[in-house]
Amino acid sequence: MSLRTKEENRAAIGEQFTPLREKPSDQFDALVDEIAAVRFEHLQKLDKLPKYPVGVLDANAVEQRRLAREEGIQWILIKQKYGI
Repeated sequence: MSLRTKEENRAAIGEQFTPLREKPSDQFDALVDEIAAVRFEHLQKLDKLPKYPVGVLDANAVEQRRLAREEGIQWILIKQKYGI
């Protein structure tokens, strides 16, 4: 998995949330910044997990599920904060 830079990650997320642009500019920027930070942190953690050859049972499955739950909780908190 290749990681995007923080700037590319933020730009991609900003494009996805364009329909929410009716929010005040500073609030929209804060929303995109928070989402980009959560997503980039998650990708970094996934990228740090050891790599195993194809065909081997994934020894990282438990850690990947834990990271997915952690990211999901952060998404819920952001959605509640911004009323999405």
